[in-house]
Amino acid sequence: MGCLDQNWVTSLVILLLALCTPCSDAYTKTASKVKSAVFYSPKVELSPGISSNKFYYDVKFPEGHVALKSFNGEVVDEEGNSVPLYEVYLHHWLVARYHQPINSTNTEDIVIVKNAGVCQGNTLPQYFGIGSETRKTATYIPDPFGVEIGNPVEIPAGYEEKWMINLHAIDTRGVEDRWGCTECRCDLYNVTTDVDGQPLPPGYKGGLQCCTDNTQCRLKEGYKGYNRTIYLKYTVEWVNWDYSIIPVKIYIPDVTDIVKISNGPNRLNVTHNC
Repeated sequence: MGCLDQNWVTSLVILLLALCTPCSDAYTKTASKVKSAVFYSPKVELSPGISSNKFYYDVKFPEGHVALKSFNGEVVDEEGNSVPLYEVYLHHWLVARYHQPINSTNTEDIVIVKNAGVCQGNTLPQYFGIGSETRKTATYIPDPFGVEIGNPVEIPAGYEEKWMINLHAIDTRGVEDRWGCTECRCDLYNVTTDVDGQPLPPGYKGGLQCCTDNTQCRLKEGYKGYNRTIYLKYTVEWVNWDYSIIPVKIYIPDVTDIVKISNGPNRLNVTHNC
């Protein structure tokens, strides 16, 4: 019996080695072909207390049919130095993929290519980025996996694939209440209406509607500061796509998602409200 057990273990080890050897070889080949590039968003002009929430379209990104291996972003100044969060709070940054008719520059023509998440419409559609907490978070995707982009089969005829960045930064230098400014408290921004000029909902004390683009958080009396320029610096690693890569899907859930389930004629209807 002991001899049988020993033979079984030996066979298992041989099987595992046989399974792992091609994979290890594939890993080595992939690692040697990884490309890397550093890109910068368009410049963002800030003054003390200002909130900047802008969208930048057709930003630089790896081209062709590739597999993304990592994406890391941080806010830097004009000299490339990392900007501390106590000076510029990164409310959120999003990197999204979209299709647009060839030669068109009209942003109304774009079709957002969402991640694989369940949120409705174009809610949380991004591939990378959330908020300041993601700074220095490792995002490397191990072999044999990768995020597939640029597949010509998935791009509609007459369209091309592009990328956009939404960067929301709040300059907290010299503000009266740094914590309150980063929380977008409406009283500190002197905001009582939304972007459409409608009154804010009753009880709405703070949130994204109160720190929209070019709103001003209250400064300390007499504070005088200088304007500054920042960028989103993003480092991307990728490999050319081939049959050995297993595509990875990106899912971004929302803890506030209110899921409604109802009975349909042939199946359950699930509605998300992220």
